[in-house]
Amino acid sequence: MATLEDFKVFLEKVAWEAGLEGLVPTEDGLLQLKAGDIEMGMQFIPSVNKIFIYTEVGYLPEDAPSSLYRTLLCDQAAGYRTGGGSFAIVKSTGTLIYQLVYDINPAEPAAFAQLLVNVLEFTEEWQNKLAAMLNGEEDNSSPAISTDSPFSELFTIRV
Repeated sequence: MATLEDFKVFLEKVAWEAGLEGLVPTEDGLLQLKAGDIEMGMQFIPSVNKIFIYTEVGYLPEDAPSSLYRTLLCDQAAGYRTGGGSFAIVKSTGTLIYQLVYDINPAEPAAFAQLLVNVLEFTEEWQNKLAAMLNGEEDNSSPAISTDSPFSELFTIRV
């Protein structure tokens, strides 16, 4: 089982791989990152050796079109277009979040650094898709996560 110290050492390697300043979690295993307008949170869960990753995609108003919910559900079916992650809505705020759980053992720092990039790109793509759909535009997009990416084995569940 990994410890908080293992997580800290792992994040040091990830920071080095990604060319970032230190990624230092709190004593509770929490870490917040900001890339442009996107905020990403991480929580290390030592009892299961997992890292819970989440981003805020945007706000879903009460009157959001049903086609938007249909797209959200279809895209996350079996993780096909969400890289194994899922969407959730914070009931009290209407915030749409993307969430993913990653196994820290055995984790490769370079692969995890790339995963973070992929999550940020995915979130940005969904922010754009959400804005378009809330403006009445149809969703005619291709799969969000490319299945021919060299990283697809780690980030995409194929169905």
